[in-house]
Amino acid sequence: MSRDHIRRVKRRKRIRAALLAFGVLLAVVAALTVWFGFSAVQVKREVESAVQAAGRAQTHIEAGDTGKARASIEDCSRRIDAAYAQTKQPVWRLAAFVPYYGSDVKAVRDMVHILEDVSNNALPKLEKSVQALGLDGIGIKDGVIHLGDMAGASSDLAAANEVVADASVNMNKIGGTHIPQITEAVRQGRDKFGELAKLTDVASRLADVLPGMLDVQGSTDGRNGPRTYLVLAQNNAELRATGGIPTAWSTLTVEDGAISMGTFADPPRDGLFSQDEAMSVLTADERTLFSTKMATDAPDINFTPDFPRVADIARRIWQRSGHGDVDGVISVDPVFLQRLLEIAGPVTLSDGTVMDGGNAEQRILNQIYIDTDTQAAQTSFFTMAAGEIFTHVLNGMDGKTQQLMRTFQKSASDGHLYVWSAHEREQKRISGTPIAGESHSGPSHPVTGVYFNDATMGKMDWYLKREVTSTYDKTYPNGAKQYTIHISLTNTADAASVNAAPDLLRGYDHNGKPRTGEIETVLYVYAPDGGRIVDWTRDFDQLAMHGNLTVGMKTVTLRPGERFETTVHVLASPAAGDNAMVLRQTPVVD
Repeated sequence: MSRDHIRRVKRRKRIRAALLAFGVLLAVVAALTVWFGFSAVQVKREVESAVQAAGRAQTHIEAGDTGKARASIEDCSRRIDAAYAQTKQPVWRLAAFVPYYGSDVKAVRDMVHILEDVSNNALPKLEKSVQALGLDGIGIKDGVIHLGDMAGASSDLAAANEVVADASVNMNKIGGTHIPQITEAVRQGRDKFGELAKLTDVASRLADVLPGMLDVQGSTDGRNGPRTYLVLAQNNAELRATGGIPTAWSTLTVEDGAISMGTFADPPRDGLFSQDEAMSVLTADERTLFSTKMATDAPDINFTPDFPRVADIARRIWQRSGHGDVDGVISVDPVFLQRLLEIAGPVTLSDGTVMDGGNAEQRILNQIYIDTDTQAAQTSFFTMAAGEIFTHVLNGMDGKTQQLMRTFQKSASDGHLYVWSAHEREQKRISGTPIAGESHSGPSHPVTGVYFNDATMGKMDWYLKREVTSTYDKTYPNGAKQYTIHISLTNTADAASVNAAPDLLRGYDHNGKPRTGEIETVLYVYAPDGGRIVDWTRDFDQLAMHGNLTVGMKTVTLRPGERFETTVHVLASPAAGDNAMVLRQTPVVD
């Protein structure tokens, strides 16, 4: 055999060996690809199911269904564990090195690892808290508040909230992806656990302070004894930034969970500040934006959209009138009362009027001003209705926990229920939640405010249709985000019908003459903390500062049928990062 032949034989053997090795490699790669593909499908399915289970858990917790909430939490944990078992396999580590698509694999692994931390360190404590609370047992029975073992669940809720909050932050740090399905899965995970983080945050705060605020068994704040709160009943027929003029004032006392209501009456005028006193009581910004009436006239104390400030002024007026100190201030309105009547059922008032979950708003905010023509009769009806509805509701909530929890949650989120505590530690815990009604949020949590104060000096705002929307525009290179705020106001009143009504409904112009159907409204647009107002389509009458917030102010007067529209662009601080801007506005009548 010649040397050339031997070399050809060896070369053929090497080629065969190389082809065999390449074939084996292809087979391995194909097997790994199939393995990874199957595993990826499993992970996608489990993560989607975990997100859905988390959503169900949130719904059941808000509805007060203990059994279903625990089952959903357990299901969420199982799904996360199953996804984690897939992503910790060696094939996932190898896939992370694949050019271009490796970042998608890493994003999925990062998200699942974050969820595994939630599964191990948050969900068990959350489930334990739900069990301890006994959501089905939270509620009002025969005028007595029951909170389950809320004080005992406080520490577990706080621990769970810390883990969930960290998870929400870490999810926002996950890098960019290329595959649409993965991008969508990461987005869903971010959104759902962002919502869960808000829920656990509010739940942990309330569990920490509610037992003490309501003087129920298990209070851990070191203060025993009854609590007394000043209650402001706001009248949305005459707009103020936080809702409407505080027409009726009363007290609510809680002792060992038992609630008792005082008698609603006119605001105490003998506690109001003089013109000279108002100069020092109010800040320069408040005097510029709202005038000294915010301290000298009871209907105007809530010209400001900052409810803690409103509550502080109301408390001081109450004290100065000789009524003594209070532990806090609660604000309600006819929208909240109607929602409570939807749960408790109809009530017949002492004057024979039947109020229910469908007519209370219209009767209190509109019909009474058509049927009566004196301020005394109107105020008397409002105070009587508020008091008797409260008494009826307090004794009609037995076995209706789920409806009650949903109503409180909805009313706090849309501004029909505010609470302020005079106890510093409690107020600090409430701060940052919707029920606090604050206008300042900090640059990292951007809030744009759109508020309204009535200048008609009547009860015409029942006919004012308000539409306010916000949309994301763009992100600047420094990370600041721009949003479009669209505002529309329409006077829906029928001129003939309104002009046939008493003067007190239509209001009075600045010369004291009865109006003829026009609605005069002062509009305020607050830029996010650390941000600014970029531009606007209708000129503001004034640009000013309220603390560190930029405010645009404009007075709008509309005849029946007329409409006003404006578009304002606002910029949030770069410190907000991925936190979306929240739109807060003067509460809207249902």
